[in-house]
Amino acid sequence: MLYLLVIGPILAGIISILFSKKDTRLFIVAAQIVQFIYALRIFIQVRTDDTIFNFMSNVPEGIAITLMADIISSVFILLTTTIFLMMIIYAFHKDYFTTQFGFLFLVLQGLIIALFLSTDLFNIFVLLEVSTVVVAILIMINKEKQAIYDGMIYFFVNVIGTAFLLFGIGMLYRTTGLLDIRAISQVLPQLEDPRAVMLPFAFMMTTLSLKTAVVPLFSWLPKAHGTPSAPPVVSAILSGLFIKTGVYMFIRFSAMFEPVINVQEVFFLIGFITSIFGFIMAMGQNDIKMILAYSTVSQIGLIMIGLNMGSEIAYWGALFHVVSHALFKSTLFLAAGQVYHQYGTRDIRQMRGVLKAMPLTGFAIIFGILGVTGAPLFNGSISKYMISYGSYRPIVQFGLNLINLGTITYFFKFATILFGKDNRAEEAKPPKEDLLSELLVFIMGGLILVTGIYGPTSMNVLFGYEVAVFSAEYFEKGIVYALMIVAAAGIYNGIIKQGGLLNRISHIELTFNGVITSMTGFFLFMATYLYFVL
Repeated sequence: MLYLLVIGPILAGIISILFSKKDTRLFIVAAQIVQFIYALRIFIQVRTDDTIFNFMSNVPEGIAITLMADIISSVFILLTTTIFLMMIIYAFHKDYFTTQFGFLFLVLQGLIIALFLSTDLFNIFVLLEVSTVVVAILIMINKEKQAIYDGMIYFFVNVIGTAFLLFGIGMLYRTTGLLDIRAISQVLPQLEDPRAVMLPFAFMMTTLSLKTAVVPLFSWLPKAHGTPSAPPVVSAILSGLFIKTGVYMFIRFSAMFEPVINVQEVFFLIGFITSIFGFIMAMGQNDIKMILAYSTVSQIGLIMIGLNMGSEIAYWGALFHVVSHALFKSTLFLAAGQVYHQYGTRDIRQMRGVLKAMPLTGFAIIFGILGVTGAPLFNGSISKYMISYGSYRPIVQFGLNLINLGTITYFFKFATILFGKDNRAEEAKPPKEDLLSELLVFIMGGLILVTGIYGPTSMNVLFGYEVAVFSAEYFEKGIVYALMIVAAAGIYNGIIKQGGLLNRISHIELTFNGVITSMTGFFLFMATYLYFVL
């Protein structure tokens, strides 16, 4: 039963409150292992028996509240349980792993899985609202002033954002009389005038664009993902996994409206702008978590490019990049937490010699960087290869190479923490209890390499999509990658290291009023565009 995937972690969180602190942690780890095994069972069942449906009442299909696990959602659920299990093991000995934290963390897992399974629009709205509250509390859990400010900004921006979704759902329900995504997609082609769903589409896509943090609706993400006092596992979950709920809903809602509305060109362009803007902002950051947060903005832009390129191989490449990004960004955020704990600062200018001081974490960072920059043999190279293969237009290829050059450049800056002389007065070794965390981060880094070496096999196992990687083209992209490293070194030493204008631009951020204004502007732009093209 699919609903067990939703209520399982929530019940485990409630039951865990009854145990002592140590027993709570053991129980949660055991519950996560069971959750992972069950998610794997559902994934295998979907791959062998096709889509699974759970109708939560005896009313006709299309009206009943439905949970659906298909080839895409089952992968997202398996990814969710895998990442959460790793996060729980990482945090096992951490001081912030309290009963309250464990409960909230497991509730968030249940909410994320419910978002991947639900086909009912109103349920999706409720799940987004509740998850907003849970995430805001997790951001503020250490009760520091900056964390409370960032958490409240996240909360109010996303509550207002989901209000757009509610307006769109209400208008769509008035037009179709339905709330089920699959049923609506079957009814929409029967509409006499596609403009009847123009406003619902604009409202709903405004919310999803906020949730995926595309330009100009990205300003909340660095605050939420880069909060100074937020536990590393919270930042890792938000950036590596929770942001993917917006991507997943974009896929589902786009498919729902596709019979009458197709705006792939618009979101293709928005993806490019988002990716370029993200790497420009990342280049000027000196805070280790802020670099990673803006990197997420850039990578989400790349995913949106692949999803909206109009090419089958690029579409599946974008989905594989979702999985790849979850692995290498979770790894990098956890590694950043280890480094911050060891060095007592988040300023990369004050961190040197990480590879020598913390070898396991250092190699995990190397694997993560090679993954996100698309180095040969690492998972990012396969997903980026597939996205690039989706179009031979010179302007598209130039844009993709520009994005990857930007990615390599800001991670060239990030990688400076690995080498050089450690100037700390006292080089303290990590506490013994951190060795488990270091080992886990290293294992996650290893997964980035394994899913890259066996990239085509991973694609086939996960999505049932067979991709042929041509040796000549892959080798050619390897040469281009090497040349980009040389160019990135030049850009870093010649421009970024000098600071100046780039630093000033990268620290510009929208106020709360600015974010709300940009949200309204995005809605008006989308509604106006649809008015003229429909």
